[in-house]
Parts: sequence; C-alpha cells; structure tokens
Amino acid sequence: MVFHDQDDDISSEIAFLDAKLLSMNCNAAFIHTTPLIRQDKPFENMFREERKSIFRVFARFAEQLPISYTAFTAKKSFYQDGKQLEDAFEHQIRSFIEDKLEYFQSFERITIYYDCGQAAISKILRNTFGKIFGDRMDFRTAYQKDYKLLQVADYICTLEQSKIRWDNDSPTKSEKVFFLSRQKFMQNYYKKMSRKHI
Repeated sequence: MVFHDQDDDISSEIAFLDAKLLSMNCNAAFIHTTPLIRQDKPFENMFREERKSIFRVFARFAEQLPISYTAFTAKKSFYQDGKQLEDAFEHQIRSFIEDKLEYFQSFERITIYYDCGQAAISKILRNTFGKIFGDRMDFRTAYQKDYKLLQVADYICTLEQSKIRWDNDSPTKSEKVFFLSRQKFMQNYYKKMSRKHI
C-alpha cells in the first residue's frame, strides 16, 4: 500500500520523470519493473545497462515523492487453501489500519485506487476500509498506465519480493544479473526506498 496526501502536489515530479524517460527513448506505456529486470516485453530489445538506467530513474522518482508505504507478505505454502491465505491478508491489513487509525482519521476522505488484478484483494480492501470508514471511503478502479503511484506500488512490490529472495539466498537468475549482489541491491535500491516504510 502506497499512501499519499493529495494536498501534496506531485505533478512536477511526474513531469520530470516523463521528460527524462522520453529523453532515454523509453516508449513504454508505463514502467513495470519486473519486465525491466527480466528483459521481458516491452523491454526485450534493450541491453541491461539501458534497462538499469530506466530502473534507476524510476527508483529516484519514487524515493523523492512525498509518500509512505507498507507491505504485506504471506508464504503461500504455509496455508492449506486460498481462503486461509485470504484470511491472513485480511487480518494483516485490518491490524495495520487499526494500529494507524489516528493517521487515517486525520483525512476527510480516503480514496483507494486498485487495478482489481486480484478479486480477493479487492474484496479485502473494500471490507476492511469500508467497515472502519464507511462512506468516507471511495474505491476506484485504476490502471498503472494512468497512475504513477500504482507504478510506484509495483516498484515497491518488486523490491520487497526481491529482498525476500535475496534473504533466502534464492534470487532469480535475472536478479543476479541485474543487481549483481544482495549488497548492491540493498545499498542502491532497497534501503533508500525503505526510509518511507511505515
């Protein structure tokens, strides 16, 4: 989850990012960081250094934004079925909201943007925020191509998943080639972004 007070205008940061990507001949509709690492579409014809340059520019953009975030994780094999996994995520999210209730209560309105990629997550978000905030919550379907903060959320998920793999000494081949080592991954990307973790 990425949190942003909409009173904090980020249009200049977005304009700078767009201009920078254009100057790098990056014509992707949006920045999806896992394909950058794996050299998948739409970055399949780019060399590693080109892809890393785009990744670094986007990382710098995310690090400078007036945002905060949190991440929820669960080991799928630990649960017997999808319902148990869904319940685990709902518990994590509800506990987080209750723990940070004062922060959320400081806003007149809470708008949730989600691409509805997973029906279970949509349901959890509607249930948890809806039950606590009622008609102060507005749920909107959104897509990465239209919202830079959804791209930032994707970037953060990529970092969090990579960290889990590096910590378990099981990075993918693509991650090894792209980041070179756990130390460089942590130093160049994860630690900088994690300063915004709440």
